[in-house]
Amino acid sequence: MEIRTYTVDTYKDIPVPYAIFKIIYADDGNVANTQYVYVNEAYCQTAGIRREDLIGRYFLEVYGEGERRWLYYCQEAVTTGKMVRETIYSPEVQQWMNFAVQPLSQPGYVSFIFMNISKEHAREVHVQRERVTNEAIVRIAKILNDGESYEAAMNHALEEISRFIHPDRIYLLETDGVTVSNTFEWCAEGIESEIGTLQNLPYEEYISGWEVFLRDSPGVIMEDIEVLRRMGDMVDYDNLKRQGIKRLMAFPFYRQGHIAGYLGVDNYEVTDQFNTAELLETMSFFLGARIMNHQLIHELEHLGRCDGLTGINNWNAYSDEVQRLRQAHNRVGVIFIDMNGLKGIN
Repeated sequence: MEIRTYTVDTYKDIPVPYAIFKIIYADDGNVANTQYVYVNEAYCQTAGIRREDLIGRYFLEVYGEGERRWLYYCQEAVTTGKMVRETIYSPEVQQWMNFAVQPLSQPGYVSFIFMNISKEHAREVHVQRERVTNEAIVRIAKILNDGESYEAAMNHALEEISRFIHPDRIYLLETDGVTVSNTFEWCAEGIESEIGTLQNLPYEEYISGWEVFLRDSPGVIMEDIEVLRRMGDMVDYDNLKRQGIKRLMAFPFYRQGHIAGYLGVDNYEVTDQFNTAELLETMSFFLGARIMNHQLIHELEHLGRCDGLTGINNWNAYSDEVQRLRQAHNRVGVIFIDMNGLKGIN
């Protein structure tokens, strides 16, 4: 029996999307970009781009700065020298995909292979993520309404969120549109607290640039803070760089249609980006509502204790202070001042 030699057409015969990239390194040794070296027909069909429009081009040139997460998978593969496998939702092709990236025998190159997962598997992944999000909602809601003081409840809530996602820091920023302050934070073991350095900063200089990201997305997702430098936002870039932040994610909460703050995370796990974004978007609503409620109560207490015209403590504040002094059994002196014509002025 004669066995004929068959030459494989790697472009047409590989039935799943396959691509080879050349790694482009930054000066610090990290992966800055990749360059298309080879793609097969299935890859072109999935991406919706012709082969001649890919080969030789840089990945970020094709897909933009918003897709830097793929570079982190390359980084992990070339650093460990091992294959990296993951299941993610790909907005580029709008479907769930299994993929593997592996360093090639020739240094400086990696290959990607992709497989669409079944609708059943996609539903299972979605249900699992939804279950985790719902569990987090129940836990956080219980914490916020379980009788703890406001400060204790907020700190407890951030700590609870860290059970579901694993960034370096989880924090709340609050703003009045003029200044911005970090009011609560949770830090992973070994991560230095930054809350003391982030108080009453000028909003316009530090985070007003985040609003650019909100034009096309419900949240701020920076897969690499270098995007700020390219935008010319050097104040925010230098502040994040000082803190050792490489990537961040933050979702806003609002008061009367204006941004009142953000729930954010620093250096989130790249492989868990989708779940992190989904969880933060939901949690920002609950934590933001708790903050707004606390602020409203504080404002009502202030109105009940202060004269609306002068801002001076009123009779209610005086009565409360007298009661406090009685309970303390302290001796005090009281000075009465009568101002002629004050009623007329009022």
